Amino acid sequence: MSKMALELLREHKKEVVNAWVDAVFATYPFETTGFLRTKQDPFGNPVAHMTRESAAILFDAVAGEEMYPPTVKAALERFVKLRAVQKFVPSESLAVIYLMKPILRKQVLPAMSRVGQLAAYLEAESRLDSLALLAFDIYSEARETLAEARIKEIRNQHAQLARWAQRLEAGPRSGEKP
Repeated sequence: MSKMALELLREHKKEVVNAWVDAVFATYPFETTGFLRTKQDPFGNPVAHMTRESAAILFDAVAGEEMYPPTVKAALERFVKLRAVQKFVPSESLAVIYLMKPILRKQVLPAMSRVGQLAAYLEAESRLDSLALLAFDIYSEARETLAEARIKEIRNQHAQLARWAQRLEAGPRSGEKP
């Protein structure tokens, strides 16, 4: 990536990140969206805080900034795992990654095209596609872990009910009230 292309992407970071965060918030039910947008406290609104934090890191990765890969993966994991436990179908959970593309095309592509940096722009979109594929892997693992936890919970409940039924079947022990 050329220095010029990277500078153009850096110039548009704030507007792209803010637009993407707004697009992500718009995927939530109407009554939740206002809360996500207005409450800035990271402890009172951890979903919005984590979304904004992840968005900035993911934009830097898309832009081609020199980044420590585990930092990018950790930001993507926090974001995707949160979406995995919410009441979205898989396509809705992960489609938010692709919401950045039309924003980039509107905010960044014209500027990069004017200065002959179309190839660099396409590289940025390709990095976004790679992040989406990684997000799919993370999402699948998170859903598998969630399913395993639910199965374990059901097994524990079943075992507890079986013990209770055995005690009822055996009748009261000596000294216990019926």
